[in-house]
Amino acid sequence: MGLRERKKAATAQRIIQEASRMFQQEGYENTRIEDVAARADLSAATFYNYFRSKADILLSSVSAETEIVLAEADRCIDRGHESAAAGFDALVVTYFTTSFTKTPRSLWRIAVSQSMLDPGSEFSQRYTEMDNRLSKQCCRFVQVMQKTQHIREDVPFEPIGELLFNNVNMNFIDFIRSETRTAEDIRAVVNRQSAPIFDLISR
Repeated sequence: MGLRERKKAATAQRIIQEASRMFQQEGYENTRIEDVAARADLSAATFYNYFRSKADILLSSVSAETEIVLAEADRCIDRGHESAAAGFDALVVTYFTTSFTKTPRSLWRIAVSQSMLDPGSEFSQRYTEMDNRLSKQCCRFVQVMQKTQHIREDVPFEPIGELLFNNVNMNFIDFIRSETRTAEDIRAVVNRQSAPIFDLISR
């Protein structure tokens, strides 16, 4: 990456950081683009060279973190595991410890609410795409567990993977609702809820 590209990336990250602070301090609806630009030492016109809207900033933040999560989770899936349940536990730990390293729960709450407020919006569609990629990753996890003979070959990997993701996603919503629940709390809940599934499908 050249100097120009590095400067542009640094400016975009500065905008995201300042916007994130304002979303948390002032509230998403009360945050104005002009104020975000001023905080980032930019003109409003220059701001639009980087982002089209507040929603675009928010989506960039959660998208960047989701890419990190997906990459780390892929590495987790490809590592050897002693059982399907142990592998899924490692995957859940990856999801809930890699998330929130850059985007706090408060911003995730805003992102989820925005995706629901206007289901037909570009924001909602792109957020749904991220969920779909995570769901497919859980399906791949089941396939890998089948190849390593931890899950029976006759088990349909897609519905089981989708079921596992839906459980993770439901607990993700519960997690971001609370400021006190920890990743370890969620890990225990997901493991308890998924244990009967692995009892049924494991070799």
